[in-house]
Amino acid sequence: MDPRTQETIEAYGRAAERYHELWKERRPLDAVRTFATLAGRNARVIDVACGPALDVRVLRDQGLAVFAGDRSEELMRIGHMLFPKRPLARWDFRRLPFADGVFDGVWAAAALQHLPRREMRAALGELRRVHGRGPIFVSFREGRGDLELVDEPEVGPVHMTTVSGEELKTLLLDQGYQQVEIQMRPDPLGRSEVSWVYGWGRC
Repeated sequence: MDPRTQETIEAYGRAAERYHELWKERRPLDAVRTFATLAGRNARVIDVACGPALDVRVLRDQGLAVFAGDRSEELMRIGHMLFPKRPLARWDFRRLPFADGVFDGVWAAAALQHLPRREMRAALGELRRVHGRGPIFVSFREGRGDLELVDEPEVGPVHMTTVSGEELKTLLLDQGYQQVEIQMRPDPLGRSEVSWVYGWGRC
């Protein structure tokens, strides 16, 4: 693992409770509803980097069967406190512990952006491997940085890779996804200098 990625995981772990408090009411609910409609009720979906289980409840409330995990031990501790009976696990999404094609949807909100750009294609390929049918949702901060140091509110300095809409579209198409769509969105925290790229695909 790139040491900058490891440093970032550790930073989120130290700030886990503050991070959860900041973001728990700022979830992309419109994207959640669209994702659930595309996946279908009772669909088996994976939240590949769930942090402190921020989206587990909203995905579940849309009628989805959610399997979620994260690399950070501390973030997973909070997730287990919030959802003691839900299937949450600590994993590295670059090597998921699942057979091929077992999920009906892949939810990757801000999941890949702490990897170096050179690892993006392989990481997305692993998500595609476990994805049998249905939608994928991927989001990044917009930009062209490669693990640049940025200030994350309530966390501090973290390393982040940012992408353009065209780059994200190419990444999804290269994995064989169909009906790829890109959407630009404002920052949920209201930061004028930050915007987000949403990527959608179907398999």
